[in-house]
Amino acid sequence: MTAPAYSTSVDSDAYEPFEAGVVNWLRQDDDVAAGIWVCRPEEQPGIHEAEFEKNETIYIIEGRVRVEIVGGETYELGPGDSAAFVKGTVGRWKVLEAVKEFFVYS
Repeated sequence: MTAPAYSTSVDSDAYEPFEAGVVNWLRQDDDVAAGIWVCRPEEQPGIHEAEFEKNETIYIIEGRVRVEIVGGETYELGPGDSAAFVKGTVGRWKVLEAVKEFFVYS
């Protein structure tokens, strides 16, 4: 049996609307989802508060975001930075500069 393989590109035309901005899904199945999220500050004005529904690991390709963990630390992330957030954690997101982010939900 051959295992499936997944491929996409940052410059792909496969982006689709997301909660804020657009997303290019690399993989979506029961256990893991991964993709590239692109969002401009005007597409997510103010601060967006949400509970992480799954473990989420991110890598910032370009742009800047701030993630404040309710009851915890605040992270300002830019190109080359990564972070991992545990399922059930509540975060407050702010897009500071147009961001391109690779993410994995697990």
